[in-house]
Amino acid sequence: MPPTIAVIGSHSALQILKGAKQEGLRTLLICLKGREKLYRRYNLSDRTVSVDSVEAILGEDIQDLLEGEEAVFVPHGTLISGGRLEDLERRFRPRIFGNRFIFKWEYDRDLKDRLLREAGIKTPKNFRSYTEIDGPAIVKLPGAEGGRGYFIAKSPRDFEEKIRRLIEKGLIRRGEEEKIFIQEYVIGVPVYPHYFWSAVEGRLELMGCDRRYETSIDAIGRISAKDQLELSITPTFRVIGNMPLVLRESLLMDIFDEGEKFVSAAERLVPPGIIGPFCLEMICDEEGRLYTFEFSGRIVAGTNLFVNGSPYSDLLFDEPMCMGRRIAKEIKAASELGEIEKVTT
Repeated sequence: MPPTIAVIGSHSALQILKGAKQEGLRTLLICLKGREKLYRRYNLSDRTVSVDSVEAILGEDIQDLLEGEEAVFVPHGTLISGGRLEDLERRFRPRIFGNRFIFKWEYDRDLKDRLLREAGIKTPKNFRSYTEIDGPAIVKLPGAEGGRGYFIAKSPRDFEEKIRRLIEKGLIRRGEEEKIFIQEYVIGVPVYPHYFWSAVEGRLELMGCDRRYETSIDAIGRISAKDQLELSITPTFRVIGNMPLVLRESLLMDIFDEGEKFVSAAERLVPPGIIGPFCLEMICDEEGRLYTFEFSGRIVAGTNLFVNGSPYSDLLFDEPMCMGRRIAKEIKAASELGEIEKVTT
């Protein structure tokens, strides 16, 4: 019996459900109460179970249900932002598509930095304290929360003023300033390639690429410089949406090289390594150099642009292939080969 695809109703659930249906697999939606109406509009789940919170997946009733359905649970960004990742590693019995041990490396800034450095991937400089800021720096909070509370500071005094202002506005909660991560701000174009490492095929695939539309850092360009100064705006980087990006073909070799280095390092440091989708979040500077400032060890929301495939997936497949369908295709192939353990943890 083919496995059922299970997912939490948010982030990229619609394309994951659609991809599973395209591959002829049953679907199970774990839906936060109050969101059921949205998912009924698209009618992509064979069964919907309502829960009060993301943490409900750790409950015995949900785990029993998933095991009874022989479900493979597909993780996305909502799971990472929720925390409790060690509980997910140790207490969650059902099969997870991908490597459940990579998620804490994505959440924890020090682990994330270590993995990128040991992969030999070029990264921006990190600052251990805001007192070290000596030029443009981006200040970040931990976890996968779509850029909430991020801001740019150019000096220690600038940092102090801006973090106070953001706390007053409620964009950063009190106490969170102790968890910040400060990184050199590289001037360039944001580039978010969507990779897929196929354990079944033994190959790295580029499925698409996007850049993000972030408020208010992008929207501020619609205001004149004079008005920006008078309004004393502190721009932040909360993600509102995503825009498709097709790269210069000459950049693709570097994009693949960085992805392969990451796959190799993850296999050494976080066995069994990368399985399925991941993203290296990059800046390309004016010399064409790529700096990776983040990674996501699972499907990213930018893939929602390509529910009917992207220019890159079209080069690999002769049918529409979104990331959600690529996940389902991999699970289905592994199941048919009797090797589901190759793609799940």
